[in-house]
Amino acid sequence: MTERKPAIRLADEAAAIAAAREVADLIRPIAQHKAREGDLPREQLDILFASGVPAIAVPRDLGGIGASIRTIAETVRIISHADGSIGQVLQLHNVMIAGLVNSPLAETRDYFAPRILDGQRFANALAEVGGKNKLALRTTLSPKPGGGFVLNGRKFYSTGSYLADWLSVGCVSPDGVPAFAVVERDAPGVTVLDDWRAFGQRTTMSGTVIFENVYVPPHHAPQRNRGTSRAVLTRPQILHAAIDTGIARGALDAAIDYLRHYSRAWIESGVDHITQEAHVIKQIGEFTSAVYAAEILLRNAADLYDRALADPADEALTTEAILSVAHARVASDQASLKVGNGLFDLLGASAVQEKFNLDRFWRNARTHTTHDPIRWRLHAIGDHALNDVAPIDFPVAPEGRARFLQPA
Repeated sequence: MTERKPAIRLADEAAAIAAAREVADLIRPIAQHKAREGDLPREQLDILFASGVPAIAVPRDLGGIGASIRTIAETVRIISHADGSIGQVLQLHNVMIAGLVNSPLAETRDYFAPRILDGQRFANALAEVGGKNKLALRTTLSPKPGGGFVLNGRKFYSTGSYLADWLSVGCVSPDGVPAFAVVERDAPGVTVLDDWRAFGQRTTMSGTVIFENVYVPPHHAPQRNRGTSRAVLTRPQILHAAIDTGIARGALDAAIDYLRHYSRAWIESGVDHITQEAHVIKQIGEFTSAVYAAEILLRNAADLYDRALADPADEALTTEAILSVAHARVASDQASLKVGNGLFDLLGASAVQEKFNLDRFWRNARTHTTHDPIRWRLHAIGDHALNDVAPIDFPVAPEGRARFLQPA
């Protein structure tokens, strides 16, 4: 791993929000430059992880501030407002560390919590190309004589992996059910390729990782309580909504700035400045309303999810939380695409010049919103409304859910 200065230890959730805003202000000018888009985001991630923001989920009893989901989601939204790609790296980092700091195995918690607090980076290596669906994994975790495990397989869509310190790997356990393992990015047998080439979210580093006989210590195959909560995917879902909501607000702010400083009134309008055109005012009003609704739904969903985490036995509250996150996902998806695409209807032909890089908002939104099909969030909402069917956000029966291995 690359030696870095330890991250700042933030005092509380208010400090976390303030730090996220400082990070956003520093990385926004980088995201605006077309020539830098697609480069490895070394500078941006150095700024982010030194800030202490990626460590706010660490519980208080492990030295952190134990931030609420609302605060975690807000930091992802703020960072995504500046750069959707860096917001996605932060989102995946937060999802990956949740299983480590909440593991019932004390050795796992005690090993990883200080590393997270010091600013080490956790990325995912979950998805694979091919297979019936995303749960049909071919990466295997096999027992190693003398203790521990051996990991073999190949991954793609491994967001954050190239500049990470640790990779959280989805795999198949020795008894044939889904499992997870955490390995060092530079461990012997790990190969990370910089082969992510997409028209949006270009600096997420979501490419290929190969594992060849990688040793996994017992406490790096993290355990969780094998509960049957229906809200397994609610945490990543709400952070996905935070990314798209941030992109939407970023697009809106960029459009307003361009209208104020660069655009000219249309000749038929009869006004001196484009900001006085009635049609433009109306359209900006529609964009603003869509973004505002996405932000309100995100905060509401985060509050409900925090309540559901505090009372996991309340099935009605779990249902409400899952549905609220589904609503936030739909609103954020629609707002980011609506504003990112529609802003060009207002700004004029000059706005398409590469030097402004205004298309990044639509490209990032269009790319990120493909990660989780909104049609299934709408299905959950509609099925509950029509048929009173409680949503299950993880499409596997409880006995088939991810197994977290006992130490060898």
